[in-house]
Amino acid sequence: MIRRPVCVEDTDALVRLFRSADVAEIGRAETSRADIADLLAAPGLDLARRSQVAIDEGDIHGLVLLHPAPRPGQLRVQLRVDSREGGGEVARMLLALVDQWILQGAETKPVEATVFQLPQALAVPQLVASGWTIVHSYTRMKADLTRFSEAPTTGEAVIRPASSEAEMATVHAVLEEANDGHWNHQRQSFDDFLSDQQHRDGHDPSLWLLAFVADQPAAALIARAPADRAWIAWLGTLPQYRGKGLATELLTTAFTELHRRGHSSVGVDVDTYNETHAGDVYQRAGMTILGTADQWRKTYC
Repeated sequence: MIRRPVCVEDTDALVRLFRSADVAEIGRAETSRADIADLLAAPGLDLARRSQVAIDEGDIHGLVLLHPAPRPGQLRVQLRVDSREGGGEVARMLLALVDQWILQGAETKPVEATVFQLPQALAVPQLVASGWTIVHSYTRMKADLTRFSEAPTTGEAVIRPASSEAEMATVHAVLEEANDGHWNHQRQSFDDFLSDQQHRDGHDPSLWLLAFVADQPAAALIARAPADRAWIAWLGTLPQYRGKGLATELLTTAFTELHRRGHSSVGVDVDTYNETHAGDVYQRAGMTILGTADQWRKTYC
């Protein structure tokens, strides 16, 4: 088994690795090229210094990345190993590399790192053995867009794409207020938020949607539409407008537009324990649950 840094030419091999692991863990292949492109373009990721693939007989058997997490001061690990015999040992080797990177590179301590894994992933026993603990979980959902060929009927809200950078700033402001108080939400300036979104695969300002009630912005949604998949990136309703079905209207409007553009499905990751019952909102809009991934954390002192 040899290791080396990841390069963009590994994309096809990484898609095969992830899709093979998908089949073993959830019974179907879900990972797309857009997913891999997003991983390799994560903000702050240094591919030369903080990425490795494990290769045996020309095949990639595992991947690990380390980059800044959205939460300031926290690091995010991306880890995937295939389902073949020896996957657990690959996970152990790559997690030991994460320990080395963090302990040697941290300017201040303690340092927190997080990683997401499905409960049945081969890496889970190695996470436990390496001192990682589960701190949260997220639910992945999906909608069949072939059901959304007709324009949705809307209630009192007027829904339309943001028509200028000023309205994109309004989308950002609505999402900031709507998500304020969530345990994992970190406020960003509009400039930082916009820069982050522009670096995401499938960024499209015409998929930044606003819902207006009596001419006032009340809810917002951001979708992304890379060539091989569609994704709901952000959704939020201001507290005073909740319970009016605005989130459902935004979602069905986005679904119809994504279907019009040729997409057959759309996905989203939802905080499993969201206090606003976001999972119910997505289900009412026609999305179904695919599975739940656990968030693991390790503190380096």
